Amino acid sequence: MAGIFFCDIVVDTMSADFSYKFYNTTQQAWDAMYDSISKAQKSIYWEVFILLDDKVGNRFIDLLSAKAKQGVEVKLILDSMGSFYLSSLSEARLKGAGVKIVWFNKLRPTANLKDWFRRVSKRNHRKILIIDESIGYIGGVNVHVQSENWDDLVVKLEGKVVRSLLYGFAKSYIKSGGNKKDVKEYLHPKIAKLNEPIENVKFILHSPSQKIKRSTLRQMYINALKTAKQTFTIISPYYVPDKKFLQMIAQANRRGVKVNILLPARPDHKIMQYIARAFYELTIRAGANIYLLKNMNHAKAFSVDNKFGSVGSGNINSRSFYIDEESGVQFSQSDMVGELNTILNDWQNEGVLLNNIGKKERGWKKRLKKWWVRFLKDYV
Repeated sequence: MAGIFFCDIVVDTMSADFSYKFYNTTQQAWDAMYDSISKAQKSIYWEVFILLDDKVGNRFIDLLSAKAKQGVEVKLILDSMGSFYLSSLSEARLKGAGVKIVWFNKLRPTANLKDWFRRVSKRNHRKILIIDESIGYIGGVNVHVQSENWDDLVVKLEGKVVRSLLYGFAKSYIKSGGNKKDVKEYLHPKIAKLNEPIENVKFILHSPSQKIKRSTLRQMYINALKTAKQTFTIISPYYVPDKKFLQMIAQANRRGVKVNILLPARPDHKIMQYIARAFYELTIRAGANIYLLKNMNHAKAFSVDNKFGSVGSGNINSRSFYIDEESGVQFSQSDMVGELNTILNDWQNEGVLLNNIGKKERGWKKRLKKWWVRFLKDYV
């Protein structure tokens, strides 16, 4: 089996003995997560990119502190860049209550600047919450006030299926500097199977190597486009496709597949809006329909026909494919796929079909646009 630190893990769960629920707004997901945390009896394990102590985050910080004081085991994995503005006072309060916090890729100075710049670019972008080893939340939701009115997508799973997520959490906890003894009971390699075919439910724990440009997450999207026979619908807040992705759209289009790409018209990062626009024309020429969504939508998901779907934290960009730690869940259970399709169709119906990309740019403006897109696309 691949090593702990640089591997792509697909944890396959064969049992159908589980229940699920989708949440398609940030607020809905927060409410459900808060309720589950408040009812925790044994353990709360949370791996999240952004947790801040604003009016939204403080509710969770208060609750996590209270649960830890009650004797519930609480462990947090936070990204040192994403959660950079979590105050030292709140961190101390959590630790004082008994919460164990580890920071992924802590921003420490080093004499080897080349290695430091390489390391500092790698972030933990996962969003996984595991409660009492039987309830799991996985998707795209962070915890900060900026996102309280966003649309997003999270799946709640209950049952034995959730225990498979503990293996990935344990490895990430150790990788972030946590004591191996704290999670030793969850380090059972037998529950991790690499690159199994899609069936029922799978958890994707993506941890690419920065030395080898290989991405199982990217290949998942490519394979999904290859598999599609009728429809392929994808949603992502940040859209920076590579040449292969566009080629697969064109091939799917020639097979008669309807490819729908849902994007927020104004993502939260302005630079991502400009970069995505640079790919609108190529994407439409490849045969896809682009729908622009009026509300900020932070969801990362796709659906292939009525056969399988995926929800997670990975975007359509080089950062998610080749740099960051990402997470997701794939499923082929018909009712789950049906509900995902309903959510995606509702968003698509609310969107505006982009069929006019405007006046073509010429001369130095076009050359400048191509230059900065080429320069930035591998870093966002």
